[in-house]
Amino acid sequence: MKLMASIFACVLAAAAASAHAAGDYGVCAHLTRDEPAYPTCALAQQMGAGWIRSDFDWRALERTPGDWDFSRYDRIVAACEAAGLQMLPILYEPPKWAYPAYEHLEAWGDFVQRVVSRYGKRLPVLEIWNEPNINPFWKDPNPTNYLAVLRKAHEVVKGNDPALQVALGGMAGVPLDFIEELYRLGGAQYFDIMNVHPYTNQREPEGRVDAWLDQLKSLMAKYGDAAKPVWITEMGWPSQKIRINDAEVLRAGLAAARPEMETWRALYVPAETDGLADAVQAVREALPPGSSVEACLGPRLAARLAQGGVDVVIHPFTEDYPADGMEALEAFVKAGGVFVDFGGMPLFNAYRMDGQGHAYPDAKADNAQNRARLRIREMAWWLDARYPAGATVRPAEAMEGFAPTNKTYAVSRFLTPALLKEEDVFIPLLSAQGKDVELVAAAVYKFNSDYKGAVIVNTRVEWTPGASSEERQARMTARALGIFAAERVEKVFWYEFASKETDAWGVHSHYGIVHANFAPKPAFGAYKTFIEHRPAGSVQKPVRWKDRSGRIYYPQWTRPDAKEAGLVWTVGPSGERWLDFSSNRVVFHNVQGLRVFPKRDGTKYLVPLSGSPLYFTGGSLRENAFGD
Repeated sequence: MKLMASIFACVLAAAAASAHAAGDYGVCAHLTRDEPAYPTCALAQQMGAGWIRSDFDWRALERTPGDWDFSRYDRIVAACEAAGLQMLPILYEPPKWAYPAYEHLEAWGDFVQRVVSRYGKRLPVLEIWNEPNINPFWKDPNPTNYLAVLRKAHEVVKGNDPALQVALGGMAGVPLDFIEELYRLGGAQYFDIMNVHPYTNQREPEGRVDAWLDQLKSLMAKYGDAAKPVWITEMGWPSQKIRINDAEVLRAGLAAARPEMETWRALYVPAETDGLADAVQAVREALPPGSSVEACLGPRLAARLAQGGVDVVIHPFTEDYPADGMEALEAFVKAGGVFVDFGGMPLFNAYRMDGQGHAYPDAKADNAQNRARLRIREMAWWLDARYPAGATVRPAEAMEGFAPTNKTYAVSRFLTPALLKEEDVFIPLLSAQGKDVELVAAAVYKFNSDYKGAVIVNTRVEWTPGASSEERQARMTARALGIFAAERVEKVFWYEFASKETDAWGVHSHYGIVHANFAPKPAFGAYKTFIEHRPAGSVQKPVRWKDRSGRIYYPQWTRPDAKEAGLVWTVGPSGERWLDFSSNRVVFHNVQGLRVFPKRDGTKYLVPLSGSPLYFTGGSLRENAFGD
């Protein structure tokens, strides 16, 4: 007994160190549910993480009123400590008899009390709920009700030990309205750490995450809360294969556009080259049997259409579209070709591609004009109050034989025939009757006027997850971490550690940075490399970290060993560029930590700039390195 007491005392002493001592990086792992502590803890420690974020489910700890069982959680916390990892518990998931928690505050307070009194400083930070601003984590999200739960938890935590910290429940996205209402209600006094989950729905972080964090900081400053640290307790990208869920709508649209066609020669224009083979195969499977699919990058579209042998051009199954070749696409439709745009608002986010197949935003593209050129007229609640923010539609007459008439589809964008000429035909594919207007979410614009082809549009949003390769996941990991460092986010937890991999196409099955069998993915290496190059205790340099065009990013910092370091990448065209550094002894590594040897001339290096970040150590970029 004396030996056990001694061991326990040592654990408590080690765990009494501050949250800062655990470092700046963590991972999300469901250790208290179904993920094994080994090898999760060993691999996380090997990667350089200092934290493990996991669920502290009230319903698992108190299955019936007054019947508490912490045995499993005791083992998990001890396993993390043995691996040198600090646990960040998420306190939530009440049992049915105490749901909703804001109506059972005394029972909720008892739960918090038992956790805090049992673990004390072994859990120096407690996160109060997960994503309380959305379903399914909080039914009918409401800042007032969440504040009641937060306030009670804060009261209990600080009543036990004022040194313990309360983290706001990690918000889904960066919901400024929800957070501002918490501030208006006086919520600032009930948490020590601001906490958000700025997912981008698989899109690139640049111009999104940095803008959201800037807005969040401005909001915090508005309410006198600028000094609080910002944590990101979830962030990640998946690496799933592509699947076209509404293939029946595509086939019905093709049949309505050209009833005489049994097979099609399709040209698929991707938004990126990652996972291109999987994307082509998915498109082929969605088309009528016997059809062929050829991939064609946007810059080559005009030349390829000029060669002939194409029946239909298919854009990416997202709201992205290639600005390259719009004139050629218009001529193709005018001459009798068919164009397909599925996956949200048509022709909404323009991009261009460089010679290496890297896509970058085209802010100068006139999206509305491009839609008008193809006589597409989009509609949504923010454009016309008669249209709802959300609706349910069913297969229209043209879908007969392709989908059951009682099948339903959730939609939020719509189409109208407003730009068609008298001879043209508008054929609904998915529709419903609204109060004052017909709600058409998918349709065929069939031309019989000066245009002879057809356009098939499906506005359903986020219904077709695009392919996202493991290599892209690694690049996005490094880029997001670089942005978080530049925005001075104090701690980051990557979601998630291990992939479930129960569904080859399911987004949520592939967020992990290791496979289901714990074999590391490239994103594991990318996270490890970032931690090695920017270890805990690094200080961000107070200098510009992106060029004025918003295409080149170059956050820099000073490491605890006094070495200057940083990383650089571009969301614009790839290519080599001479960059001037403060030293002629700069060392370069790629996202996997492998050495790169650019040509050098004094303190200038011919650096390969691309969407894959390049680390540099041993010097900093000159202030005018990018002509700013």
